[in-house]
Amino acid sequence: MHRVLVIGTVWPYHSGGARVPGLAKYLSESGWEPIVLTRSLPAGVNLPYRVETVGGERVGEGLARGLGLGGEEGPRRRLARRLHISSENPVLTWGFRTMREVLEYPDGVGAWRRAALQRTLELVRGEHFDAVISTSPPVSSHLIAAQLKRQYGLTWVADFPHLWSQDHGVPYGRTRRWFDRRLEVRTLAGADALTTTNPGHAALFAQLHGEGRVRIIPHGFDPDTTNDPPSPLASRFTLTYTGGFSRGVREPEMLLRALAGLVSEGVLSGRTAQVSFYGQPQDWVQEQIDVMGLAELVRQHGQVPQAEAFERQRESHLLLNFKCEPGTGEGILSSKVYEYLAARRPVLSIGAGDDVADDVLGETSAGLVVEDVDALTVALRDSYREYLDSGTVAWRGDVAVADTYSQLEMARQFARLLRSSTSNPECCS
Repeated sequence: MHRVLVIGTVWPYHSGGARVPGLAKYLSESGWEPIVLTRSLPAGVNLPYRVETVGGERVGEGLARGLGLGGEEGPRRRLARRLHISSENPVLTWGFRTMREVLEYPDGVGAWRRAALQRTLELVRGEHFDAVISTSPPVSSHLIAAQLKRQYGLTWVADFPHLWSQDHGVPYGRTRRWFDRRLEVRTLAGADALTTTNPGHAALFAQLHGEGRVRIIPHGFDPDTTNDPPSPLASRFTLTYTGGFSRGVREPEMLLRALAGLVSEGVLSGRTAQVSFYGQPQDWVQEQIDVMGLAELVRQHGQVPQAEAFERQRESHLLLNFKCEPGTGEGILSSKVYEYLAARRPVLSIGAGDDVADDVLGETSAGLVVEDVDALTVALRDSYREYLDSGTVAWRGDVAVADTYSQLEMARQFARLLRSSTSNPECCS
């Protein structure tokens, strides 16, 4: 059994860490023993693989606490309440964005990076490793792996579910992006292979780093979470979204407009249907809900544990995916789309323009893509009619194709890449 150090964050305990659990759980089935180096985990969390945790306060946490802006609500929301203004106030938004650009370079976990590098060097000196996989966010994972490559020559795969300097979903200005780009090129020069999740990202990555090292390995769902046999469905016609919204990037307005039309026609009501958003509540989203008269039908429930999110997905008649607004985040495919495949419930992907989700849903026959309010209204009306006639909305996906998007298959692809990239032929034969 070969050994690989996996550096990254662990979903759902850290945001953006969807890669690591699948690699840690399934790489061993392809001949690689994974050891995960990650940030501190909540008390009482016991994972079925070896984890080395390192603490380190995020940049700005101490400052926010000193100013009385700490807590679960977040400094921006707390300051907005103190000033009696909206958390979406343009001046407040600009101030926090500028502060982030300066303080969070190259990311917000500098204290963790320094402690994690020290622990990583201790591990490599004391134990044998054949390779390292670094995955981001945070990009500090790649800085640590680059150091291991320089000092010990380990085979290194740098994984980017989200791009670095080319990630236009992050609202940074030109100066910050210039610094990010320079650091990215310098850091990744020593990587044996670079991976990302879809062709659009791979093409952008190749512009900076050349095509020869870039590989596409999609995300995946945990086969152990597959909804088989299927769970009972909710008694009311239920639409569910498990994810977040971002103004100007990912918005629910098209859905709300379609729902408002169906309510005005008397097709839907809060007595016969429910639309649930599970994610960080947004004041501006609630304002849209209220203005359109949908408060009885649409509800923001807030963030819930992963197990509960899975339950809500499985009991729903339709699952919702909101595509990024054109020009803001094309190519980003959230791991929730793969969770939806595991839930075996039909998906409505909402928004204009091409998107990676469209390709996955088309390939698996797991859902429908709607690009405007009229098409969405028709899809909702047809689904509701099917629900009234049969008590369900049937999932018509191709099981065999959907299963190719599992974490087991994802880990197999990483294992093959590690074997083909190693500089030591005796290591991984």
